[in-house]
Amino acid sequence: MANIIKITDFSAPELDIYARLTEKQLFSKAHPERAVFVAESPLVISMAMDYGCQPLSLLMERKYTETTAKDIIARCSDDIPVYTGSA
Repeated sequence: MANIIKITDFSAPELDIYARLTEKQLFSKAHPERAVFVAESPLVISMAMDYGCQPLSLLMERKYTETTAKDIIARCSDDIPVYTGSA
């Protein structure tokens, strides 16, 4: 199971991918293998994982770790951080 981490400071650098990076910063034409995309629904995340994509991290409200996202989290390795907090 993934590593669940409670968010105490949304300005933390590890959350840049969700809060402060632009689409252009996430995509690299020179190195497409390093490109990153952000998926926002459990269905899209599950489908991406079915096709071989592995999350770098997850961000969600804490309540979803035991409901909507429980199966997704179970598919993640221990080294994938799951950042959680309240809305």
